[in-house]
Amino acid sequence: MARRIEQSTPEDLVSGLFCENAYLSIREMLGRDAADSVRAATWPLRPWASFQRYPVGELLRMMDAAADLADKQGLLSYPQALEEMGGWVTRITQGTPFSRAAHLAVGNDPHERLAVSQASARVLVTYGERKYEREGPTHARLIWKRELMGPSFLLGAYTVIAQNISGVHITVTLGPCLEPGMNFQLHCSW
Repeated sequence: MARRIEQSTPEDLVSGLFCENAYLSIREMLGRDAADSVRAATWPLRPWASFQRYPVGELLRMMDAAADLADKQGLLSYPQALEEMGGWVTRITQGTPFSRAAHLAVGNDPHERLAVSQASARVLVTYGERKYEREGPTHARLIWKRELMGPSFLLGAYTVIAQNISGVHITVTLGPCLEPGMNFQLHCSW
């Protein structure tokens, strides 16, 4: 995470909605007081506006401190904490009217839902490259390059996305991952 924070630039932005949801996931994991302490120590105490964009480096510092605290308190390992945050952020985001409308429009075809989920990330972030590859009727590969959130966070996110596709059980696994965790793949099978 430290190397991803170092490699983030001022042009690498994330939506306020994403920041709010990440904070809520930290609060769920650590409790309100600990989450407030993490935020106060890592992020300027200004309110987030949902449709404004903020430097992703600030969000990564907050997530890093939260995952570190979860590990030190014996709640979850560092990677598990990031994975849990990814899942929580995704659950919250999928509850928004925009996400619900997109899911209704696409339906429950796993390939369509996974591809749309990956493409829609552009609404939330300004950095990174994403590619969806259909590898057969029941297999897909999601490829990221220069993805600052990292593999653990996105494994948690796509596990939740897969769980919300009704009528099919999808397994999501981490594929090749190059240090510092900005270039990686997730494999989906059902």
